[in-house]
Amino acid sequence: MHKKIWFKIHWILGVVAGVFLLLIGVSGAILSFQKEITKFINKDSYIVSVPENKIKLSTKDMLDNFQTKFPDAKINGITFSSEVESSSIITIESKDRNARGGIRYYVNPYNADILPEIKGNDFFTFIRMFHRWFALEGDLRPVGKQIVAISTISLIILSISGLIIYWPRVKRAFFKSFTFSFKHNGRAFLSTMHSAVGMWVLIFYLLACFTGLYWSYDWYRGMLFNIAGVEQPVRNMPQQANQQNAQKMQAEKSQNNIAQKEQKTQIDRVQNFENHVREMPKVNFEDYEKAVLLFNNFVQRAYTNASVTFPQKGTVYKFTYLDANATHFREINSLEVDISTKKMLKHDRFENLGLNEQLLKSIFPLHSGEYFGIIGQTLMFIACLLMILFTVTGYMLFINRHKKKNSKTQKIKS
Repeated sequence: MHKKIWFKIHWILGVVAGVFLLLIGVSGAILSFQKEITKFINKDSYIVSVPENKIKLSTKDMLDNFQTKFPDAKINGITFSSEVESSSIITIESKDRNARGGIRYYVNPYNADILPEIKGNDFFTFIRMFHRWFALEGDLRPVGKQIVAISTISLIILSISGLIIYWPRVKRAFFKSFTFSFKHNGRAFLSTMHSAVGMWVLIFYLLACFTGLYWSYDWYRGMLFNIAGVEQPVRNMPQQANQQNAQKMQAEKSQNNIAQKEQKTQIDRVQNFENHVREMPKVNFEDYEKAVLLFNNFVQRAYTNASVTFPQKGTVYKFTYLDANATHFREINSLEVDISTKKMLKHDRFENLGLNEQLLKSIFPLHSGEYFGIIGQTLMFIACLLMILFTVTGYMLFINRHKKKNSKTQKIKS
């Protein structure tokens, strides 16, 4: 009896959430190799020609050269690599105060030439928004986010109910439950293929769902930190709260007044930025170079990239870096140096964290499969694409079943 109940739950959820899950799965597959695709189509920005002497410009020379080209720019930080063919990134302050991360320029570390802008960012940004809230904007964005979250929970129930329905065969012949035969046809073929492929991807779907909910609900994220016994980092939310309050106030006013206020605000921002640039004291890039030299002296290992945001005042510089042999991009290490004392103040290595902290810092790589290397990343990509197969075969089985049911009803009536 319980099997019939689970079967009904399975097909109802499948019919309702099927299309949403297909869209989430396909967008997830596109995002699976975003970094690799971006680097491939932007080789001129990521990879530089190495001169015969293989000597990179000093940090001071590169920043001086950049400042000469952009005299009004306020340099916030720099990203560099120990790899000889890698470009560097110089980050400057954006005129838009709400812009996160500033503006990034890719620079040749050997001659300070500005490299081409990165192509494809807008496309992947849209796909990411689509994957998380179907790219809905304004008041509809929370709605899209909830649809994705509920669809994710539905996939958890679909995975568990599917296993319960298929359990007799799994129990009877475990290894055979992972196979299906092309000799079958019609409903028998669709059913065995749907079930067998479900066994292949079961663990991947559950992993993607349980990690994906991390971004859906604050209570779920807090629960994970509590279970792991790790202090949850405080998110910087005041600016977002202010924006939400401003939106509520603006909604009560006429569109004409809103447009005028936004235009005035934008003009004020630009003027404030220009005044800030004019009043900005001359930056001492020698201090930045000292910090980078100290970092390289203390780190003593190859790294894919290292980043530092220059402090507004003081002599302490905090670097974050990724080892050249890191499994995934969230294995971030940090190192603090004081250029006045030439001492290392702190060096936190990802590998020295407890497993609970490592896992919480690796939610995104776990979600994408990158936590398990290129094999895990590829398998998660395939699992995402197979959502197309599940949706199509699921609807075909549903339609076939109801055709049979209607046919039996017609025979009984006749």
